[in-house]
Amino acid sequence: MSAIIMDALDLEREYTPTIWSDRFSTSKEVLNHHLHFASTESEIATNNIPHKLEIEYGSTPGQKLDILGIDLANDSPILVFIHGGYWQELSREISRYPAQSLHRSRIKTIVVGFDPCPTATIAEIINQIHNAAKFIFEYAEKMGSRGVYFAGHCAGAYLVAKLFANADFLDNTPGSHRLQGAFLISGLYDLRELVHTSYNKVLQLPYEWSVPLSPQFDCFTHLQARKLRLYILAAQKDSSTFKKQSREFYELLQNTCLIQNMYLEIKDNMDHFEIVECFTKDGNYMRNLLLHDIRKHL
Repeated sequence: MSAIIMDALDLEREYTPTIWSDRFSTSKEVLNHHLHFASTESEIATNNIPHKLEIEYGSTPGQKLDILGIDLANDSPILVFIHGGYWQELSREISRYPAQSLHRSRIKTIVVGFDPCPTATIAEIINQIHNAAKFIFEYAEKMGSRGVYFAGHCAGAYLVAKLFANADFLDNTPGSHRLQGAFLISGLYDLRELVHTSYNKVLQLPYEWSVPLSPQFDCFTHLQARKLRLYILAAQKDSSTFKKQSREFYELLQNTCLIQNMYLEIKDNMDHFEIVECFTKDGNYMRNLLLHDIRKHL
């Protein structure tokens, strides 16, 4: 019995990103800092960048997105950002902060919201992201955008991975040919262990659904013909489980699916939250990766 309890405690630690940061003395301080940072910096972005907010892409309250940078040229590249929070926390409103540095580089940012658990199930959220992507691809086609990129953090990276796993959707959605690549940041790709943690009290994910809903067990061979660039990123101060999931997903894409344009990096001296907070800084590595890709391929 004690071994089982210890396993459960270890799992809880591995899936609690705030524990692994050394910037503050307690997990609560880590989370509070991130919430304050994301809220403050998102407000700055909203106040300083021409935008259109709360655009409905579906029929439920959470299915809204924001476009920041509507003053930029119609054909500007687009970065679509999907926030994390285990499908149950954070929000679109406090996830606009990446737009600051991107706007200065003449890149539009679209921030996607969705209905959180338990209002929606994970499977329903996946469908909502498909609805959002359909809207975004059609918008990109209408604008003549030179390229669309997706970025997701934590559960947001998971949602991007599930979107990219859907061959029928990508093949049959107008404008999807403008898709260039994705940045998957400190993501979750295998849900089997997560169902045994306290996070599942809200998610209510049955174990039998943990494999079919995990990107780690999806097929991505259809991406070969698209020649997409996929950047799998994690933080040095993520838990060993988060880093392991990024490595294993990278290996799935590169080896099993024979996708060549793949990059894996564990970012030194960053924690689970710094790796996206740095988006607001000029010269941040995320913007630099995106600019490098744009200049090389668009």
